[in-house]
Amino acid sequence: MESLLEIDSTRLFVDQRGPEDGHPLLFIHGGPGNPCWDFMASVGDLFAARGIRIIGVDQRGVLRSDDLPEAAPLTVALLVQDFEEIRRRLGIERWTIIGHSSGGGYALEYALTHPEHVSGLILDCPALDADATDRHRLPRAAAMLDEDGNADAAEVCRTLAGLERRLAADDRTWEAMLPLGPRYLDLFFHDAATRALYEDVMEAAPKGLDWAKGMSHLALMAEMYRDRRPSLASLTVPSVLIHGEDDMVAPPVMRAAYRASTGGEIVTIPGAGHFAFVEQPETYVDVVTRFLGTL
Repeated sequence: MESLLEIDSTRLFVDQRGPEDGHPLLFIHGGPGNPCWDFMASVGDLFAARGIRIIGVDQRGVLRSDDLPEAAPLTVALLVQDFEEIRRRLGIERWTIIGHSSGGGYALEYALTHPEHVSGLILDCPALDADATDRHRLPRAAAMLDEDGNADAAEVCRTLAGLERRLAADDRTWEAMLPLGPRYLDLFFHDAATRALYEDVMEAAPKGLDWAKGMSHLALMAEMYRDRRPSLASLTVPSVLIHGEDDMVAPPVMRAAYRASTGGEIVTIPGAGHFAFVEQPETYVDVVTRFLGTL
């Protein structure tokens, strides 16, 4: 069931599937500014078929939600407030939340702010410190640029990765990787076949949608460079971290910090990169469903 919920002077797009009395599971997308489309198109019905009440949301200002209101500056705290109001409006007492990529940071903030309403937290390839992500991904981009014969662009990537100070949004590290051209997306997938799966899912989206609306969330890019790893020690709800074997957003140093702080399980999904729910949907749903069974 798709609907627009009016919340705080704007309307948020909500996609609900599965039985109303099923275990409620909220998906929080990343980007910043990606919608929930790819997730729900890939695994929404699979979760519903297992009796799970899966809920996808296009965050304020993104895709099928209203344009970003000018009155309230966009912040992570405001997104957390939106999720909490959605929970209240849907009549859900407690739910499990999945935070993908930068949405992992939002999900962590929600779990820390409203632990009484969270039965479990799933961090999916979480971007909890973009400095750590960049230092892991930039050398790979440099190697690919060397393969393309673009030594100058490769050196820019290596220089950024080697800076002694922390990287920040103002460094615009993603621009250093853009000379990869069409190969840039390869950084996010296991191989050409799983990238093709993602492209097929996106091609199947309804025509006429304004995907550029997500650019309004670039205002949250600086938040991605705030190191949230210390906050993991304050987490009080059951949690799990899942990632594709080739994911480059949640590098080993980040996964190690999660395990040291929470003692939570880390699950690696073979044959996947950053979008395991698209690349290996059945395995992804198996992993999440198994975690829900422990709550």
